[in-house]
Amino acid sequence: MQLQPHEDRVTSLVTRIVACYVQLTQLPTLRPSTKVNSIFNDLVRLCCDTFDEVIAEKVLTHPNIVDIVTPLRCLCSIGEYQLEAHWTERILECGSPKEGMASCRLLIDVPAKKYSDRCSAGIMFLKFPYYDNYLDLVRMELNALASATRSGRAKRFAVLGSGPLPMTALCIILESMKQNGNAVVVHNVDRDPWAIAKSSAMCRKLGYRLDQVSFQCAEVEDQTLDLQDFDVVCLASLVGTTSEQKQSVVAQVARKMGPDRRHLTKLRILNSMMHSHLALPALLLLPLVYGQNAPSSSKRGLVYVPNAEHMSDDSIWISESSDLTWYYNYESKPSPAFSNSKLQFVPMLWGASTTFLADVTSQIENGANITYVLAMNEPDGGGTTGGSAIPAETAAETWQREIEPLKKMGVKLGAPAVTGAPSGKVWLQNFFNACNGKCNADFIPVHWYGNFEGLASHVGEVRAAYQNLTMWVTEYANNNVDLEESQVFYNQSSQFFDRIDYLTHYSYFGSFRSSVSNVGPNAAMLTEKGKLTDLGSWYLGGAATGNIPHGAAGRNTFFAGSAITVFFASIWSLI
Repeated sequence: MQLQPHEDRVTSLVTRIVACYVQLTQLPTLRPSTKVNSIFNDLVRLCCDTFDEVIAEKVLTHPNIVDIVTPLRCLCSIGEYQLEAHWTERILECGSPKEGMASCRLLIDVPAKKYSDRCSAGIMFLKFPYYDNYLDLVRMELNALASATRSGRAKRFAVLGSGPLPMTALCIILESMKQNGNAVVVHNVDRDPWAIAKSSAMCRKLGYRLDQVSFQCAEVEDQTLDLQDFDVVCLASLVGTTSEQKQSVVAQVARKMGPDRRHLTKLRILNSMMHSHLALPALLLLPLVYGQNAPSSSKRGLVYVPNAEHMSDDSIWISESSDLTWYYNYESKPSPAFSNSKLQFVPMLWGASTTFLADVTSQIENGANITYVLAMNEPDGGGTTGGSAIPAETAAETWQREIEPLKKMGVKLGAPAVTGAPSGKVWLQNFFNACNGKCNADFIPVHWYGNFEGLASHVGEVRAAYQNLTMWVTEYANNNVDLEESQVFYNQSSQFFDRIDYLTHYSYFGSFRSSVSNVGPNAAMLTEKGKLTDLGSWYLGGAATGNIPHGAAGRNTFFAGSAITVFFASIWSLI
């Protein structure tokens, strides 16, 4: 479908948003109804299309939108509260489970239709319209926590602004039990006495005990609120309506978590279309600010992407100030540019090669230090994105012929490097099934393109699936975002990787000029003139350069990755 000119698109979007706002102001109540649901659904649909970045910026700064942002946020907050209150009352009106939720087999993978009639309250709980969305986000956050902490999974949670329907708390309990059988404690805090009374009654009706889920009516600043004993504190999206208010709450929470946690700073509000809240895990919190001097790390390597027009750029990666220790080039043979460098070469079997074993064996016999090999680049992906597009069965046969024999030579073997998409997980499972125990990988390579929250969650999921293997992250970047967001992502992710023992190597995808970057100019480590950007210098262990990258072309932006998503996530966090 051909896109309309920018101005027409902007006018259309602004008109639709303002229309939704006007309709909401004219309603006598925002309790769930056909009309209320229809208006909120219209707002959500605006978040699910693709728009040029210029359009998104013009919509956000349009005077008609600026004028209504604050009252629209308030209306959407009221709408969320009313929805939760309505659903809690419906649950309380249902019959009680005779022996609590556990006796009703309230497991995540059991459809509600299989529950017995005596569990009608449990069924109503599962029918909450956004139950799956809450559960998906909680699962992502628990995986992120598990991947970052060294002392085990969190066991004590506090939810501030829990509201009349403590969906986050109950999903934490259910998902923790499903993932590892761990019993966790969740303390719900809200300033509304009615919300505390109703949510507490609902949990008792569902069969939860006081030692599983507790409640307290309090403000964040109240002296009676003590957060020192909690591993994780979650701030609901309705806590604070402005960025300044939210940051003030974050600061108070950090102080209440105790002096041993004062070095912690907040994570970003998750840009999720499902539900947005701010997690403050005691061991995961990473600073959003980035200093002038970057710490070095022996884990860092180079994804070498040669540029025939600017071969002199190669010398940047092997300069005396660079602390990179290894590299790969998607090939089985090393790059001449690094033949006399300190970088250790890691061969890759990119596709279904028949010469890989011979190539690597020859290098070893000639004295090369080949300690690791990589296998199959994004075999679940297509050629347009650099994937090798190999069926899992073919990959298994190739592995056994070309890679497995290297294990007898002392070489550690990397599993195929699938994409971060769900198809990658399925492909890797099919690969190991096809191997039938004959593909003995030593480590799992990971690829990720997207924000930090998604990266941390993905690392956690991979770790949970392959706990007996170490991990490499061989491609990662937050693609097609603004410069500050790209820099924040880099600093968060590098600190995250450096603190995880089982993650031994990582290589940022950005070793090229911003003018040729296929992940957005701001993700590149070199400017269009071949100078190190701040991000590039930090990656090499240096100081900020102040060099700003510029691209050669514009880009399309999904609302889910643009500033307008933050706008919608903050005005209505039901979806």
